[in-house]
Amino acid sequence: MLVENPTYLGALQAWNAYGVQYQTVSTDEQGMKVEELEPLLSTHPRWIYALPNFQNPSGTTLPLSRRQRLLELARQYQVPIIEDDPYGQLRFSGEAVPSLLHLASSEAATSQELPVIYLGTFSKVLAPGLRVGWMIGPQQVINKLAQAKQGVDLNTATLNQMIAYETLRSGFLQQHTRYICEQYRTRLDAMLAALTRFFPASTHWTQPDGGLFLWVTLPEGIDARELLQRAIAEKVAFVPGTAFHANGGGENTLRLNFSNASPARIQEGIARLGTLLPSEAGLTTASGHSLA
Repeated sequence: MLVENPTYLGALQAWNAYGVQYQTVSTDEQGMKVEELEPLLSTHPRWIYALPNFQNPSGTTLPLSRRQRLLELARQYQVPIIEDDPYGQLRFSGEAVPSLLHLASSEAATSQELPVIYLGTFSKVLAPGLRVGWMIGPQQVINKLAQAKQGVDLNTATLNQMIAYETLRSGFLQQHTRYICEQYRTRLDAMLAALTRFFPASTHWTQPDGGLFLWVTLPEGIDARELLQRAIAEKVAFVPGTAFHANGGGENTLRLNFSNASPARIQEGIARLGTLLPSEAGLTTASGHSLA
């Protein structure tokens, strides 16, 4: 399996149970570095797993040119893509970019020729407890996966499916999505401002246009796992970055979520985290304030 580095923790946990071996491709502020793919694809991985929109954990979005090149390489080396898009509707700023599925569909004569399996969900825009999602892809793949799902839980709860359907039919979901995007935008702005004010200047973080998360790279030598233990004592939590790296690494990285807390609580939480960093590095903040 070829995955981004870092990539979604939940996917790694699901595949690790089956002994999956990973190849990783680097990422930057624009997502997957597609220019590094070709030598990896020449080893014939079974799948490419990608989160092009507001990636979990980094919050980055893959630009159109990289999406087009990714599809070109997938076709050339005949490696299918799993496009995981749980956050695509949560855009706060910028222009929407066509999905890999949409780009591939414009060139595929039939669904059987699609090099993409697209995954979507209501969990991030409606209610995570419903656990209702959907998949688009070649029919023969859908048939096999339907059989596999029947062996796991027979089917997704009918009541949950009916609730999701009614929110779509009535127009509620569209209205609700606009509302939560406005709320998340405000909370993201609060977190970005707090990071600039309270974190060391040598710390770097992503600038998402949507989604739920952003990615922080701490100064070298700071272990986010050790930092978490002290942060919990201050009643602040985050996810250390090592969990998102399929083959190790990322000790000085972490994922922050901005969707759940109010702007005031976000500022307080980031301030508390900031006070834990100077003892490690003796640094100044990104806004120029001393942390000594």
